[in-house]
Amino acid sequence: MEAADYQANYGFTRETFPLGTHMCYIYNDEAERKMVIEKYLKSGLSANEKVVALLDVETEAEIDDYLREIGLIADEHRKSGQLVIKNQMEAYCPDGRFETQRMIENLKEIYHLGMGEGYAAVRATGEPSWIHRGVPGSEHWREYELELNRLVLDCPFSGLLCRFDARMFSGALLYDVLSVHPLIVVRGQVLKNPYYISPEELRSKQGA
Repeated sequence: MEAADYQANYGFTRETFPLGTHMCYIYNDEAERKMVIEKYLKSGLSANEKVVALLDVETEAEIDDYLREIGLIADEHRKSGQLVIKNQMEAYCPDGRFETQRMIENLKEIYHLGMGEGYAAVRATGEPSWIHRGVPGSEHWREYELELNRLVLDCPFSGLLCRFDARMFSGALLYDVLSVHPLIVVRGQVLKNPYYISPEELRSKQGA
């Protein structure tokens, strides 16, 4: 299948989406969170995609517990390398600080590795809860999210799902979250985000 014809399903509905999709999921309900993550990961595995999840887990036991918690049995996928689970702090801030360009380069590597392994596509999900821990460089988080919108033009992930716990964010920060994500997951539906500001619009406003 040509890349231009590929349509990704996230398991929430029958609707499909083109490659290069960047979206956010703002949640405050644990049951819904589990459902969304389970369906997002499971649908990618079923479609023979490489699936990378950045989670707040550290040990194998914690990974097993997390997968059981969301109802996903994925031992075979993990053994084959199709499902990769990484600690989010080690992935985003390997030396204790966050650097936008380093993370973008890491994602490029993940994408090209997955495609080189022969998978139909590559999808990833992460949750930057670390930005509340005073991590150096976390003030550049919004810049990073803007760069993701450029990244998917060259590295068309089937999905980049950024998760945010609404209970940890102020209203102003939640608006920032919405302003940099073209799509948003709302109660299991993927919707066009009316609050999204494209990089071009943002540059225009900053130059005004």
